[in-house]
Amino acid sequence: GGAGGAAGTTGAGGATGAGGANVAFQGPCDLYAAGTTPTPCVAAFSTVRLLSSKYSGPLYQVRMGGSNSGTGGTLKDIGLIAGGVFADGLSQDAFCGTSACSISKLYDQSGKGNDLTVEGAGCYVKTPDHESNAKGHSLTVSGHKVYGLYTVSMDGYRNDVATGLPTGTAAQGVYEVVDGTRSNTGCCWDFGSARRDNCYTGGTGTMDTIFFGKSFWMTGAGNGPWFMADFEGGVWTGGSAKTAAGQSNTDPSVTWDYAFGIVKTNTNGSTPQWAMRVGDAQSGGMTTAYDGQAPANWNLQGAVVLGTGGDNSNGSYGTFFEGAITLGRPSDATDLAILQNTQAAGYGK
Repeated sequence: GGAGGAAGTTGAGGATGAGGANVAFQGPCDLYAAGTTPTPCVAAFSTVRLLSSKYSGPLYQVRMGGSNSGTGGTLKDIGLIAGGVFADGLSQDAFCGTSACSISKLYDQSGKGNDLTVEGAGCYVKTPDHESNAKGHSLTVSGHKVYGLYTVSMDGYRNDVATGLPTGTAAQGVYEVVDGTRSNTGCCWDFGSARRDNCYTGGTGTMDTIFFGKSFWMTGAGNGPWFMADFEGGVWTGGSAKTAAGQSNTDPSVTWDYAFGIVKTNTNGSTPQWAMRVGDAQSGGMTTAYDGQAPANWNLQGAVVLGTGGDNSNGSYGTFFEGAITLGRPSDATDLAILQNTQAAGYGK
């Protein structure tokens, strides 16, 4: 059980040492910590693979039976294949069988304990969200069967008491790998830092998230979908305000099965900046969609959201494979290292 298996065993991705930590493997969180200016993960999630060599727990938890709002049924943690770095999708199959199963928890691999569970009521949607269908999307990664977090409208996850995230005007990075073929125009399929009260009270800079979807407020090049930034009070493809001037012809439509996106901010200087970079998690290649001025006012609160907007706007959907939030804005060189790391994971292979 746990991440690794017996001490000294080897498997896909490297060897494991005493206590289950994978000592040969390097994941995104290792790379973030090793940057010239370290930007450590403070929240990291995947139903697909290990993201940190220092993490030795399960990746996610499934619920068989019970309520889709997160009560009852029987629970099972899903860890890694023995000696490896990929999720044990076959153990999910054995547990769920032909029964309905949902994903009840995403374990935080950063070491901060910022696990995600189903999102509660918000100021826009005033009822709790639903857990996602654990069987909704299976895929093969380096020859191993795993599952993505397949969300539909009304699904969403959150942690309003997370610790260690950037707050106030602190700099932040966020990356994710998603299914580039599956999105809609709903608001708002976000991943990143959010308010702690599940509300929107006006103004920008209380959220710092990456959005994936089709045209909503602003657009990029082509017909979409696009990665965008949701800073609350609007979704941006570029610029510092939710206006036509902020629409971007450099934010490409996503055409990749496994899409990689980054939003990073440096908001504590006299001229706040943000950048968005996008690419293909299979074949590589990264485009800087925007790098310039950010909205002027920031007051991050340090909750974590996945699959909804900040006020529990839950009309969107998508499929999430992995992602992390960092304390500090990573360098462009580190961005490239993270993309190369996802390529090496072997999505779709």
